Amino acid sequence: MHQDEDGGERLWLPPEAVQLHRGPAGQLRVSVETEPERSYLQATVHRAFPLSSPEEWVVLLDGAGREIGTIQDPSALDARSRDLLAEELDLRYLTPMVQEVVSIAEDALEGGSRWSPVLVWDVLTDRGPFQLRLPNLADHLRVLGPGRLLIWDREGRRVEFPSLEALPERSRMVLRRYLAL
Repeated sequence: MHQDEDGGERLWLPPEAVQLHRGPAGQLRVSVETEPERSYLQATVHRAFPLSSPEEWVVLLDGAGREIGTIQDPSALDARSRDLLAEELDLRYLTPMVQEVVSIAEDALEGGSRWSPVLVWDVLTDRGPFQLRLPNLADHLRVLGPGRLLIWDREGRRVEFPSLEALPERSRMVLRRYLAL
């Protein structure tokens, strides 16, 4: 057990003491081989810092949403557990990667009788075509690093631009109208 800066307690789990496996219905199960040994018939995983440290700091929760513990370096898990963790995180953090911006258009019909324009983004991603409707770009865009953006809409659907430089020139031209590139 570790005392956090904010006074909360956090259980740091050594990766070698954690095993992930699937139950008969496909649910994630967790066994923790520390004192005391514990098993959880249903578990979920979350990234503690999904944007700044997506490869580190994974939190395991039991079926009731209570924290089992945190693994600082999930790459140190055994191969089977690492694979299951990657599957679970991919399901939870499915973020299509933008490969091309097809168009960005204003839709003045959004909001009924009031004129409240919404930007409609049509993009091609590694998972196929995708459309986002953004009522306010400033509130729906986060810079993740140089040339890297995350954009999400009101429904929480999101796409990532892993590299603005890698986009086709036409896509960068479309983006320049809305972003300072």
